[in-house]
Amino acid sequence: MAEIPHKTTLSGKLLTMKFMQRQQEQETRDKLVKEQKRIVTEAHWVIDQATVDLPKPKFQVDYEPSFLQMNATERSSVGRMSFQKFNSAVEKSASQTAGEQQLERELKRQRQSEISDDEMAKEMGRSNKAKKTKEAAKSSQSKKPTTNRRAPPKPSSGGGKFMKPKE
Repeated sequence: MAEIPHKTTLSGKLLTMKFMQRQQEQETRDKLVKEQKRIVTEAHWVIDQATVDLPKPKFQVDYEPSFLQMNATERSSVGRMSFQKFNSAVEKSASQTAGEQQLERELKRQRQSEISDDEMAKEMGRSNKAKKTKEAAKSSQSKKPTTNRRAPPKPSSGGGKFMKPKE
């Protein structure tokens, strides 16, 4: 006859020991955590963006240049560094590259601020027209309105200097 393998079970005294109780509690906690994760993943919604056509946003973001150097090419501390005059060759090359970078930035600023002759002529023409229209408006309103106020007293012939009181 074939023998039926029987399950080996632990004794009641062994199951009542603290380390066995902790082990059983740990197993039940693990089961609860797995169940909670399963519930969360089932409840989690996923939108397939390939099938959904969303309109493009109607706003546009413009970035203004700041004083911070954001690009790696603009940073001056790339490569080897020397502290407290420890390596003079590295310090010389670092100062040269910093000077070159500053010169490039200054030239770039100067190119941006330069105005061509044609642009200058257009601006001068606009400013002259504006001055002429202001002068014409002033001449048409040159009459002073009459008021009941007295005119402020005119300064004396002393020239407005402080005079010392006589003793």
